[in-house]
Amino acid sequence: MKKVILVLAVVIVGYFVNLKFVEVAYSLGFAELKKEAVLINSEKMKVKCHSYALGWFDEIKLENKFQACVNEHEAKGYKVVDSSST
Repeated sequence: MKKVILVLAVVIVGYFVNLKFVEVAYSLGFAELKKEAVLINSEKMKVKCHSYALGWFDEIKLENKFQACVNEHEAKGYKVVDSSST
């Protein structure tokens, strides 16, 4: 019984330490960026454009790469049907 309580206490303490670490990391500029777009053409063929980064990154550079992917497929006749970002 003591082992179960000890393991439970360690898990709870670990959770709160991780929560505070994430809070401090985000306040220091550590971030996550995720963007995804699904495009489809007239033949019902789908393509996805992804952009994902975790840490310290150049947001403008990632946005430009993502937009270049979308623009490239739109030039080929694809249309955006779903887009998400965080």
